[in-house]
Amino acid sequence: DEIRSAQDKTPSKLQDETLRRLTEQVLRMDRLIKSLLDLSKLEIEAHIVKVELDLVSLLKSLLDDYLPLAQERNIYIKQCFPSSLKVFGDSEKLYRAFSNILDNAIKYNFDGGRIEVSGEQFNTYITIKVANTGPGVPESENHKVFEQFYRGEKSRSIQHGGTGLGLAIVKRIVELHSGEIDFKSQQGGWTVVTVRLPRHRKKILV
Repeated sequence: DEIRSAQDKTPSKLQDETLRRLTEQVLRMDRLIKSLLDLSKLEIEAHIVKVELDLVSLLKSLLDDYLPLAQERNIYIKQCFPSSLKVFGDSEKLYRAFSNILDNAIKYNFDGGRIEVSGEQFNTYITIKVANTGPGVPESENHKVFEQFYRGEKSRSIQHGGTGLGLAIVKRIVELHSGEIDFKSQQGGWTVVTVRLPRHRKKILV
């Protein structure tokens, strides 16, 4: 009976593997967010390296990393992308920018809430939208969210460990890619972050 009891308490190999993967993903996300917050504008500017890349692949990889964190709070993530969204940019910096946006969408959400990530391609540019349910931000403060050290409601900032630097740095990364970013939110409604970047199109030689 004692042997059987000990066996019952031993986690299965599958549980061990799942726990290991979740721990690694959480640690990786923690390092990623900290590194983003530590970046200065000059550091970003000095090290930006642009290449042709597909934002669909980048975003799907990012969503895979964040899925365990969303599942922990029963937050459903819906994604809708075309087959590809080509841009000319720095993959590491764009990964960090969208990581910060998605991190906010999970942090400032309701348990059992929703996140919708979508992309569209137009003639000269592409757009990525990250929308989430949650308490939201007063419309009168929407224009402040990109200011350094803006943290919104103090109690929520303390709870989630916000520094008020994240979206300011995201905006700078987007600007370095000749893009634009927009933030719209209502208290008790959806919060939507829209990133617009130039579309990368290969030159046709005649």
